[in-house]
Amino acid sequence: MTTTRIDNLRISAATEAKSARAIAEKAMAAGRDLSAAEQSTFDGHMAKAYDHLDSLKSAKSDRDILAQARALADEIDGGGSGRRKTGRSPWAKSTADLMDKALTGGIDGEKSLVSGSIGVAVPLVTDIVALSEAPRTLLDLIPVKPLAGGFGTGNSFSYLKQTVRTNNAAPVADNAVKPTSVYTIAEVEDRCRVIAHLTEPTPIRYFADHENLERFLETELEAGLYQALETQIVSGDGLGENFEGILATSGIITQAFAVDALTSIRKAITSLEVIGVIPTALVLNPTDAEALDLLRDSGATGRYLLADPAGDGGQNLWSIPRVRSNAVAAGTAILADWTQSELVVREGATLAVDRSGVLFTKNQAILRLEGRFGFAAHRPGALAEIHLAAA
Repeated sequence: MTTTRIDNLRISAATEAKSARAIAEKAMAAGRDLSAAEQSTFDGHMAKAYDHLDSLKSAKSDRDILAQARALADEIDGGGSGRRKTGRSPWAKSTADLMDKALTGGIDGEKSLVSGSIGVAVPLVTDIVALSEAPRTLLDLIPVKPLAGGFGTGNSFSYLKQTVRTNNAAPVADNAVKPTSVYTIAEVEDRCRVIAHLTEPTPIRYFADHENLERFLETELEAGLYQALETQIVSGDGLGENFEGILATSGIITQAFAVDALTSIRKAITSLEVIGVIPTALVLNPTDAEALDLLRDSGATGRYLLADPAGDGGQNLWSIPRVRSNAVAAGTAILADWTQSELVVREGATLAVDRSGVLFTKNQAILRLEGRFGFAAHRPGALAEIHLAAA
């Protein structure tokens, strides 16, 4: 078997294992079993990973990995009977971790960095999801939909955006004409955009000498990509390769500054509630979150208004969760029913390694992380921009 073929099989096995692990980690984080659909998808990924490793007949270490993975899966599965339980043991993650060694374990058991691409286990679950009980990032707030799972194929997608909402429901006498409510919708055509970045060339020997380097660079790339994605969702201007972000979307609510930041936020809540929108989260810049946290009663020496600094309170304002994001400019906040928007995923984050061309002559490698995403604001009236300071 050629080295290229072995490398490709390892990459393919690792890709399937990472996909399976992402599904299992989602369920474990929620403290629940896999749903029937999740179980089927997980089993499909693991079956493919096993098939790829089955093809690695020339490397004893890979056969050992396969045997260990199967033994572990059988042990935790109770000999193959009944559904696997995420609550009993992190079976899925453990099995997938063993499979993942196919990428980093050389033929002789030593670490090797190979050229190719792998899917990255990321916090974007490509399905409609319920709002997290404790959202930590802006991306936690928005339901995610795969492009092929409801929007179409290729790179383009269309969605329905509500432009008018007038409720005329009323009591009606027998034989009288019923009133008509106006819920005008428009079809919007859009496309996914590529968000990507590279590392600078890095000597290959660094990866051999420092086993955590690859994971460190992957983590940095992931953080940068999702920061850019959040920024596009908030403030993309819709020109060129930019999203049409929230602040560029026609029809959102604008709350002018009123008295102080807390008053402005409370008035924005009312602005949404009077049109039947129940906001699910407030997103604001970390500096504005700090300013709110440091508000005191009766000047600089009174008690903190929002919460005891030693406690866990203060994360909500009027029962609405607060989420910090650098994508939102200081002096501005966004209040919304975030379930009325959607993040479209055409291609999840994919990590690629290149050591060809001039990189080969210098024994260097470059890592690239990229994905293709789009944003759909189905109901602009469920989004409110709040000005937290006087103009």
